[in-house]
Amino acid sequence: MKRYFLRLLVFILTIAILFGIFHAGSYICCIAQQKNFDYELPIIMYHHILKDSKKHGKFVISPDELEQDLKFLKKEGYTAILPRDLIAYQEKGTPLPEKCVMLTFDDGHLSYLEYAVPLLEKYKMKALVSVVGSYTNDYTEHPDKAVAYAYLDWNDIASLSKSPHTEIGNHTYDLHKVSNGRQGCAKMQGESTEHHRRIFTEDATKMRNLIYTYTGRHADCFTYPFGFMCRETEAEIKKLGFKMSLSCTEGINKISQTSSLFKLKRYNRPHGKSVEQIIKK
Repeated sequence: MKRYFLRLLVFILTIAILFGIFHAGSYICCIAQQKNFDYELPIIMYHHILKDSKKHGKFVISPDELEQDLKFLKKEGYTAILPRDLIAYQEKGTPLPEKCVMLTFDDGHLSYLEYAVPLLEKYKMKALVSVVGSYTNDYTEHPDKAVAYAYLDWNDIASLSKSPHTEIGNHTYDLHKVSNGRQGCAKMQGESTEHHRRIFTEDATKMRNLIYTYTGRHADCFTYPFGFMCRETEAEIKKLGFKMSLSCTEGINKISQTSSLFKLKRYNRPHGKSVEQIIKK
């Protein structure tokens, strides 16, 4: 009987030791994983802002919806950062806020100036505006301030670039389209690498130079139209001097000083689905 209890005790002690080692290993592994990144960065993708409820949809929200988003972020302790903040963190070690978020507005709609800017100033938030050069040129040459459909002109962009609340991004000069076989910045079926490289680099460089001409700053962030890209485009934008790029793939970005800032993920913000719902998901 004593021998039985002795064996039982040895068995129990062995299990206890193995159980402890397993959990210690899991804990150490968890700590190691936590050290792989310093910040979790959700990036929210907005487009157009209009009061007309008939226009609301996947890429159009109301001014009130935007305000509710900003209220939520403020209440939850989020601080909005710009691409330049992210780049400074990686290049200089400048710390980011503990809870950071990036707000992006694609295409350069005039509604950004009409509705978003006053709200960003009110809630002390910041945003990236990625503009399409051909749209901007059209509305500079043919002025029209109809918020329902107009785009920012170069004077608007020059003024916005001086604000601490806005950074200007490159959304291509004229590749924001899906037509004649061309899908944004992606290579067309049957297109040679050399032809694609020439088309893409000429477009991206033209827009980069225009932004510098009107703002005095290089746009360090390249935003892919529709998220369409290919292996060659990533290589080329790095050669052109861009320091980060934005995709349309959804997910949270894990940021460290050594993580890639290219093809960062973003959540689209449609009508009826708040930032609160997106982040809590």
